[in-house]
Amino acid sequence: MSAEMHNELKKNVLTTWDVISQSLAFLGPVMSMAFLTAYIAIAAGAATPLAVFLGGLTMVALGYVVSQFASRVHAAGAIYNYAAKAFVPETGFMGGWIYLFAVLLLTIAIIAGVAGWITEFLMMVGVLAQPVPYLWLVVALVECVVLFLLSYFDVRISTRTQLWLVFGSVAIVVLLAAYIFIKGGAAGHSLVPFSPSAAGGVQGLAFGLIFAILMYTGFESAAVLAEETNNPKRSMPIAIVGTVGAAVLLYTFVTYTYSIGFGVADPSAWADPNTPALFSMAGMYGGDWLVAVVFAAAIVDGFAVALGCLTTSARVAFAIARDGALPTVLSRTHPTHKTPHIANGTVLGLAFLVAVSFALAFPAVEGAPAAYTTEFGYLAGIGAISIEVIYVFVSVAAIVWFRREMGKEYSVVKHLLVPIVAIVGAGAALYGSLMPPPDPLLQTMPYVALAWIVFGLLYIVYLRATKPGLVAQIGRDLSAMEAPEPVDVRFGHDTGVAAD
Repeated sequence: MSAEMHNELKKNVLTTWDVISQSLAFLGPVMSMAFLTAYIAIAAGAATPLAVFLGGLTMVALGYVVSQFASRVHAAGAIYNYAAKAFVPETGFMGGWIYLFAVLLLTIAIIAGVAGWITEFLMMVGVLAQPVPYLWLVVALVECVVLFLLSYFDVRISTRTQLWLVFGSVAIVVLLAAYIFIKGGAAGHSLVPFSPSAAGGVQGLAFGLIFAILMYTGFESAAVLAEETNNPKRSMPIAIVGTVGAAVLLYTFVTYTYSIGFGVADPSAWADPNTPALFSMAGMYGGDWLVAVVFAAAIVDGFAVALGCLTTSARVAFAIARDGALPTVLSRTHPTHKTPHIANGTVLGLAFLVAVSFALAFPAVEGAPAAYTTEFGYLAGIGAISIEVIYVFVSVAAIVWFRREMGKEYSVVKHLLVPIVAIVGAGAALYGSLMPPPDPLLQTMPYVALAWIVFGLLYIVYLRATKPGLVAQIGRDLSAMEAPEPVDVRFGHDTGVAAD
């Protein structure tokens, strides 16, 4: 078998439902509604639904932008490829570099979170009588092994597993939220959750947008499956825009029921990451048995998120490595299953090593957050900031690319104003990230993201100076990835030219 065949993904095997499942899985609706809303409520308080809604409008605009790219540029690198199409190879690399960092951190964070939540669940249902030090690390190791096996074989195994896990868990949360809504919460319905004053003004909303946007993060990940999708021009807009649109409605409705469920007069109980809002609502309006049910649903959904994050981070690493800007071993695919198994294993190995590092750095102390809670909140926060940078970046790229490529189809509303909406929303979240709560660890989040960007800039300058041919190869290969229907184009890692 030729070397070329060892860095190709399987073609034309995924349907629209498969790519929808990837968007839904990375989105992680139940996990987000369980564990992320507390971080929004820390700053936005009772107005968390407003922050969630505004973040959703930004994501709908971004969804349109990404879907337009994904329906025309069919490449596993997604944003990596789009930035190079709009500008030059160096910007393509930087787009991929930052996006890889973001999705890699989110993958690592959610794997740790799920492992910790499983140990908490075992205590809740009486399997464990007391906390077992470092048990969550053992669970994390098992989780990584299972994730590797699901991602090792045919890609359809992972996408269809994700779909059923997400649908089942979401149904439970929707039923609970509907009950709270019908009951009227603690003191009846109110418009306070949609008032900026309830968040203490623009600053509270802006910081809340960091984690509000994180709730939607991942809908664009369907784009990394474009090379493997049967009809990406049709499937990508449906999966990307449809998923984020449905998420806006779901998240706004559920967080509104949380707000009235706690009571808009005092949302302080909501702003505690150690007591997820979903569980509090289940206990207040159902009982201990319902808490166990929704906790199990959140863990199941969290596992689906981990699988979706792994699919995205491994394929972005694969795409960058295939162009030579990362170790080429990451670009190898399984000879039979055509999955990026080495990239998958590398991401999972790194996730476990980081979990061990956090366990050692934050030993169990009574009254202090568990190591996995610290790891989840901190790495997810950095990942959110990084991905907001990318959202601004790809929206600017879209303005340039749309103007150049759309020709007679160009529309000022769709191709200029919509990307500007995405830029403004993601920019507001970035603004909020510069004013985090007075927590010494959280205050370092923007600086870690900035350090990664600076490192990437230095790296691409180094590549440009020492391996100019490699940088040129990035641009050439990305151009070859876009395959118009009338022309048979072969992606050649060595030549990057169309087949005769």
